[in-house]
Amino acid sequence: MRLTIKITALTILINCSLFAQEPQRLDGKDSIINVINASTKGVRYVLNDTGINSELNEVGTSFFKNKYIILSNKKRRHFETTVNEKTNTPNNNLYCVDVKENGDLSFPLLFSSVIDSKDNEGSIAFSPDEKTIYYTQENPEKEGKLELYKATLDLDSKEYWTNIQKVTLIPDGYTIETPSVSPDGKKIFFATDIPGGLGGFDLYEASINTDGTYGKPINLGPNVNTAEDEKFPNITADNKHLYFSSKGHMNIGGYDVFRSSIVDGKYLEALNLGVTLNSRRDDLAFVLVSEDKGYLSTDKSHSGNFDILKFEVKHLDKTSPTYTIVEQLSQVPLPNAKIIIKNEFGEIVNETVSDENGKIKIPLNPISYNFITVEKEGYEPFSTRFTSENLLSDPIQLKQKKAEITADAIVIENILFAFDKDLIKAESELSLNKIVEVLNQFPEMTLTINAHTDDKGSAKYNLALSQRRAKSTVQYLIAKGISKERLTYKGYGESKPLNDCTNCTPEQDQANRRVEFKINKSKN
Repeated sequence: MRLTIKITALTILINCSLFAQEPQRLDGKDSIINVINASTKGVRYVLNDTGINSELNEVGTSFFKNKYIILSNKKRRHFETTVNEKTNTPNNNLYCVDVKENGDLSFPLLFSSVIDSKDNEGSIAFSPDEKTIYYTQENPEKEGKLELYKATLDLDSKEYWTNIQKVTLIPDGYTIETPSVSPDGKKIFFATDIPGGLGGFDLYEASINTDGTYGKPINLGPNVNTAEDEKFPNITADNKHLYFSSKGHMNIGGYDVFRSSIVDGKYLEALNLGVTLNSRRDDLAFVLVSEDKGYLSTDKSHSGNFDILKFEVKHLDKTSPTYTIVEQLSQVPLPNAKIIIKNEFGEIVNETVSDENGKIKIPLNPISYNFITVEKEGYEPFSTRFTSENLLSDPIQLKQKKAEITADAIVIENILFAFDKDLIKAESELSLNKIVEVLNQFPEMTLTINAHTDDKGSAKYNLALSQRRAKSTVQYLIAKGISKERLTYKGYGESKPLNDCTNCTPEQDQANRRVEFKINKSKN
């Protein structure tokens, strides 16, 4: 298949010594670059030549028996070079190349004479056991239309590939390209332009049944496919991510490489791999050979002729934005809120609490999804999903719960004071406002406010401290318009603990340090 690809005129300035100087990017596109840079901070792709490239076309496809199979229209050794009569250019053929220890490629030989044709070959894929090959060839009667075939490996045959069959997954008249097989061998992925998609070439999957039949093609959906073209699907060995190339999504030009996480069989919104890998040229055929190494094919001169590059992933410092936890209406910062961050697979990646100013730092994995849960006593839990491209809004706002009214008390979260003092903290003023709301709702209700401490310090000191704290609570309610005739107070110090313990835990001490709001007169 002759890869003639239309370049979208988006822009980016890429610091990569492999390529010529990029032109200045267009106005209005800087924001896209900034978002992608933030999303990918902490990871950098280092690209280098593989030693196999020429002035013609080289595109990577798949691995077979520790060899890399590439697509190229270079002159063929020992075989006639076929030429497209209309364009007078050599056809693309499949070659098998050696892979050196440093990742360089060398010594291209025709991959297979039995599946070689006089027209363009396309990309190929193998079953996990490498006994079945899926490959695409141009229909000789329909220029540019590729069809899918499969063959079986037979080492006893001098031709090796036998039982060649056409695989009919799509209607006649349309093209099928860039196949790949899932790591478990149960699905085949491909690009096609059949009607009913989102536009252009879309990515589909179809089941590979044990009886040799195939399921109905299923579109991978709008989180993967766009109105533009998508091609070169590739599932990782752990079946957690789909890599592919697209002209859509948050794109910096031509085909960019994207990653979609696979969670419960669904594809999450694709994220751009960043400007250290993608350029304003076409970048495609992304394949990992280990966790941090792989290959990419890129159009070096906007001519439809590609080079195969090797890459290595460098892990740098992650971005760690600061957020503030606040009460929704007053915007008062909330300390000691518990925050849990999970990735898209449900694994906890960060767990922390907000500081005295309600601040938290969240280290973000690049090119990732994050699920955040924020919990604080007296507040509705907050949870949401955000990505490294679409970050969480700051501040994070929590909604207060209403006070609970029982037969003999108004129950709210614990009232907090400055250490060893009777000064009410700002977050607890918000809590006391819930008491004010109840007293205004029931004007006949009267309260006794009882304050308690833990057993740290002398009993005499604790009694005096609790008395002062009870008094401060009453004074706050009076300042909010509650009549002092409706309020009485008493400090009990450490004499009535909720947890009667000798060596109390911090949590037990916290529970013992409390203010209770006892109802003297039931509401009418």
